[in-house]
Amino acid sequence: MTDLLSQSAAQLRALFRTGAAGPVDLLEATLERIAAVNPTINAIAYLDEDRARAAAQAAARRWSAGAPLSDMDGMAVTVKDSINCVGMPWRHGSAAHADLPDATVDSPPAARLKEAGAVIVGKTTMPDFGMMAAGVSSLYGIVRNPWDPERNTGGSSAGAGAALAAGIGVAAVGTDIAGSVRLPAGHCGVVALKPTQGRIPHLPASTMRSAGPMARTVSDAIDMYRVLSLPDARDAWSLAPESDDRMDRPLTPRGMRIGILTDLGPGFALHPRVEAVVRSAAAVLADGGAEVTDVPAPFDDDPYPALDRVFQVRGRAEWEGIAPDRRHLVIPAVADWAAGAAELSATDYARDLAAVDVSQARFAAALAGFDMVVAPVIPTPGFAADEVGLDPSRPLAHCGYTAWFNQTAQPASSLCFGFVDGCPVGIQIAGRRCADQEVLRLTRWLEERRPFPMPTPPVTLAAGGTR
Repeated sequence: MTDLLSQSAAQLRALFRTGAAGPVDLLEATLERIAAVNPTINAIAYLDEDRARAAAQAAARRWSAGAPLSDMDGMAVTVKDSINCVGMPWRHGSAAHADLPDATVDSPPAARLKEAGAVIVGKTTMPDFGMMAAGVSSLYGIVRNPWDPERNTGGSSAGAGAALAAGIGVAAVGTDIAGSVRLPAGHCGVVALKPTQGRIPHLPASTMRSAGPMARTVSDAIDMYRVLSLPDARDAWSLAPESDDRMDRPLTPRGMRIGILTDLGPGFALHPRVEAVVRSAAAVLADGGAEVTDVPAPFDDDPYPALDRVFQVRGRAEWEGIAPDRRHLVIPAVADWAAGAAELSATDYARDLAAVDVSQARFAAALAGFDMVVAPVIPTPGFAADEVGLDPSRPLAHCGYTAWFNQTAQPASSLCFGFVDGCPVGIQIAGRRCADQEVLRLTRWLEERRPFPMPTPPVTLAAGGTR
């Protein structure tokens, strides 16, 4: 039989239509891949085999009758631990939450997937509270990169990135508050979109955090986006449905003004080998007719401390909501960092929010003259699997290139466009607010012109996988 896990969603649909293979076959192959690679990469937090088999069997009957619910019907997918899904545990990456009951309500992303007939295989791992841009958790341990198990996956959608790279699932749902779908995509060589805030509903409603699609190819991410972006009245910020779907139409960058952002001002300096990858994408865009210009550094003074304190307050609030006798179970890298918020007053917090608003306006103004912006995902090629980030005392400190797009609410994708020492290097493609479809279309244009065929990670090859 065809290696189902190397097929795109479009190829799988063709097989489903002819009966050459079906959703049950895809699920069984996915479960076999999990058994083969998860002991190494530690990407899967929870397997829901019984419900997944029932969903796959129902999808198989629909395809046999020629009546699939959607293009995602029968596709094996995963959702992040932070996304409520009926009958599955919600642990938010922390051993302190291990005693919580299973979810009784589907969050919007889970609800949309089920309505579309997707087969939710299970949940993926993440760090405590999602407050770490690395794959280290008090509950799940260390998540490892399929390209090199000694390298980090990034976070906080750590397991989603690792699972996809290893061939587990057609697509995945992650969440992103400071880069948490784009960072793992960059580390693991897959595709992700942090949408315009409100474009993909999620709970609790937030103007900073979004759920986002992740996949191995842009086309598969688009299939997931179409399902996830349907509105949900439970999210107060949920946007009205898009008026048309342009994502299958060819797009060219000819005539676009594209900014290249390789310097934020203060913060971590961009590694030359990462900058070279960003510049290679810029050259491809210029060859395609775009007007490509460097973006001047948006910041003179470091904007990160105020944003970091806002994140600290968020982390501390979750820590204080845990029973006192369980708080010690939270990973120290998060608990100790968030402890700084205990000394802040409400006035301090309001002042920091105001400072973040000022920085957000400066960042938006710096990018306002461009149709699209290309930037790195992280400033370095990567870091060790057991590290919590580039600054051990501030686990989100290296997220400057991603976090400000959450504050401006702009859509931003991640795409592998190079390798350093055998591991992927991701670039971001960011567009104007509500230009999610254009971002995805330009990301696919770049993917089609990537100057190398995407190889298969060593962990996947060891499991007998191909791409």
